[in-house]
Order: sequence, then C-alpha cells, then structure tokens
Amino acid sequence: MRRHLRPFALVLTLAFVIAACDPGEEAVTEDVDDPVTEEPEEAEPGEQSDILLNAYVQDPASLGLDPIEPPDYAADIVEVDTSEYAMEGNPRIAFAIQAPEFSWPVTYNQAVEARHASEYPDVELIISPTGLGESDTQIGTIEDLLVQQPDALIVTPLTDVRGPVERAAADGIPVILCTGTVETDQYVTRVDRDNFLNGALGASWLAREIDYEGQLVMLAGPAGVPTAEQRIEGAMSIFDSHPDIEVLDLENTNWDAADGKTAMEAMLTRFDTIDAVWADGAGQSIGAIEAYKEAGRDIPPFASEPLNGFLRIAEEEDLEFIAVGYPPGHSAFCLDTAMDVLAGKTVPSFVNVEVPLFTHEELDEWYRPECIDDLWLPTPFSEEELVDEGYCDA
Repeated sequence: MRRHLRPFALVLTLAFVIAACDPGEEAVTEDVDDPVTEEPEEAEPGEQSDILLNAYVQDPASLGLDPIEPPDYAADIVEVDTSEYAMEGNPRIAFAIQAPEFSWPVTYNQAVEARHASEYPDVELIISPTGLGESDTQIGTIEDLLVQQPDALIVTPLTDVRGPVERAAADGIPVILCTGTVETDQYVTRVDRDNFLNGALGASWLAREIDYEGQLVMLAGPAGVPTAEQRIEGAMSIFDSHPDIEVLDLENTNWDAADGKTAMEAMLTRFDTIDAVWADGAGQSIGAIEAYKEAGRDIPPFASEPLNGFLRIAEEEDLEFIAVGYPPGHSAFCLDTAMDVLAGKTVPSFVNVEVPLFTHEELDEWYRPECIDDLWLPTPFSEEELVDEGYCDA
C-alpha cells in the first residue's frame, strides 16, 4: 500500500553535487605541517564556461559510451557578472514552484524548504505553486509574486512564462530559472540538468544494447513541457544517427503509470517486435512494464529513471535498464544560486546538475527494498528522516 507523505522540515543532505572543476594540486613546500594549496582561478565575467561541453564527454564515458555530440547552445554558456544585484541585509526571494501533484515535485518542494530552514532562516522565501499545464495560472502566480517586490525571482517554468519573466528583468529583478526553459534571454542563470543530454544518454545506451539495429518505441513526458521536449530531441539525435534503428511510435504521457500502461498496451497490440523502450520518466515505465506482464510478452531493455518503485520492478523482472537521474533535490541549488546572485558573485549562465547514471549491473547499490516506491534516488533526506516520515522502514 502506498503511504501518504506529509511536508516536513529537514536538513538537506544532498547526495549529488554541481559539476565542478579540479581545485588544483597541492603546492610543494618544505613545511609539511602547513601545506599551501593553489586557489582555483576565479571565472571572469563574459568568459566561456565548459561546464556543459565537458558533461557530453564525461557522462557517456561513465557508462562506457562514446562522447555525445553536444547541441550548439552547450558552447554558449558564459560567466555572468551579477554585481549589479548585490545587496546587504536579508533578501526577499519569490519562488514560482511546481505544485506537489506527485512524488517528484513533493520532494522538489521539500528540498528547497529544507535548504531555506537550514541555511537561510533569515531570508524571506515566498513560495507559490502551480500545476502542470496551468498556463494562465502560472503566469498569474508570477505576476502576483512580482507585486510583492522580491529581490530575486526563481521560476520553475511549466509553460510559456516569457512575459512575466521579461517584466521582472525590466524592473531590475534578477530571474533564476529552476528546472525548465523560457524563450527569452532575460534571466541571469538557469539551474537544471541538461535534458537534451539526459534523453541522449538513455538512447545511446539502448542503441548499444540492441547492437545499433532494431525497432523501439518511445514513452515521453507531457507534450509541450520543455523538459520532456528536450529529452525527446536528445534521444532522436541518437536514433536518427543509426539508420538501422526504427522508432515505431512515440506517445506522450504525464509521467504517469496509468498513461504509460495505456500507451504500451496499444503499442503491444500494434507491434509484434519491440526491441527496446525509451522512456524519459519512471512513472510511465512502471505502467509500461505492467502492460508487458499482462500481455505475457518478454520485457526488452528500458531507459528510465532511478525511482525506487521502478528499481523494485526491475529486480523482480530481472530487467535490463539504464537509469538516468533527474533528482528533485536540485531545487535547493536554485535557492543557493539566487543567494549567490544577491551577493554579487559571478555565476555561469547555466548550472548543470550532476545526476546518477547507472544500469541494472549496479541495481543492488541503488535499490532500497525497505523503502516506499515513491522514493527518488539519490534522496536528499537523512536516514533518520526517511524512517521518521514514513519513506523507509527502520
């Protein structure tokens, strides 16, 4: 039985970090009791950042895959001078966040609330949520937040919010995008995982698993949501480069098990041979696997996410898979970045969050059999909090 979770305050102990450069080797000195360490050079405003270009090499390499051709925008990331936004005193920060409609945004919201409580208790944080697909509602939410004259605005774009983002920028309010994109350049920085890369990583692994030939289907997130659309683009960049791979069908879901099951049932009726399933979310993957089980068909390799419920099913079915992470706890980094901007620190125009990348071969290292299906991994919660709040058994 699924246990309901209630919001709670916690100390955020994130198990992942923002991609960082080598801090430098220790300098050689005669006084070994007082070693001197080279300080990394500070980034200069306007200087190109290789943070994302490096990820297109390093992340595939961690899976034994060849480098992935990065999109053009990966070379457009620069260091941003935020000195104009520097302020003293305790700021007021507004966050237009996603409503906790399912387990991912529940954790997303709890993580930023925990970061606020543990690191910035004197900051006034105004959080206002809206749901997926609520275009007019989110625009109105951001406009209501701007009326309160925040010192910085963090936005999780769930639709086209270019208008209020540009109005905020015009009023001198620094905008930080958190998980999503907007068709404008009127923001300071974006904190996210590059979703083109995530889509391409899953596709690249699947392509290798089927020896670069065969037929596959795709189960994507909601149509029109930037996160889902970029993952599709990344995956198709890989599949299109292999002429012997045929994409039989692509269906949008709401990252929901019921939608995934319905879509997969229809595909299994239409196609006798499906060599692999690319999914950009764990929710629809769970539903799709259920459809396979009910149809009595062998389950092919999957690309999915590290949700504990998916990992449980993967263990039960001895499933071959790749899990490409998108940890909801990275919302805390968005608050950190807003504080850096208000301190006048130089920040990159895009902060690429590192994520877990693993396959069925590492399943035992990640699956938590004592925990509920709705636990996203890695978790931002401590072991004590996991037990106290009903995520895991003692």
